[in-house]
This record gives sequence, C-alpha cells and structure tokens, in this order.
Amino acid sequence: MSDPNVPDDSTVQHGEPPEIVQGGAVAHDAHAPAASPGTQDAPAMDMHDATDEDRIAGIVAQTRADVGDASEERVADVLRQRFRDIGLDVDDDRVRALAAEIVAR
Repeated sequence: MSDPNVPDDSTVQHGEPPEIVQGGAVAHDAHAPAASPGTQDAPAMDMHDATDEDRIAGIVAQTRADVGDASEERVADVLRQRFRDIGLDVDDDRVRALAAEIVAR
C-alpha cells in the first residue's frame, strides 16, 4: 500500500522540489560545489576536432551499417541528409560515388 502523503510517479510534476520526486529521477543539488578547474564538463567528442574527411568517413560507416542494403538512390538520400545535418557541404558527384561504394559492399 502506498503512502498517501507521498505522490506516486503519476502525480509528480516537473519542477517540484527534489525531495518529493520519485521514480529514479536525478535531481541536481543546488548546494553542490561548482566543477573544479580541470574537470571535464562536456562530452569528449566536443573536445577534439575531426577533419572533414574523418567526418565523411564516419557518416559513410554509419550509413553503411544503417541502410547499406537499400537502393543506391536511398543511400545517397541518407548521405545527403546526414551531411546536411552536420553542416558539411559534399558535392553531389561525391555523394553518389560514396553511395555506390556502400551498395557495392
């Protein structure tokens, strides 16, 4: 039987004090000390710059894993979208060549 004085997960509202939030939610402690110098406070991937060729190779590998068995045109569409999503301008001839390479394997 649940305690009527403690809200269950269905009644907890976003923004309620952390002492009454349940269900495995993690509350940030307002009294916790700030991060000390030298601590990592961003994902490691954000700390290293990849070259455009590294980024292209990564997109190609992921696309091969995701849709490598699709048609060449579908693979090219996925590549175009993914390059656009990361802000990388890859000319259409290269996109088509990469798509053909993915489908050939």
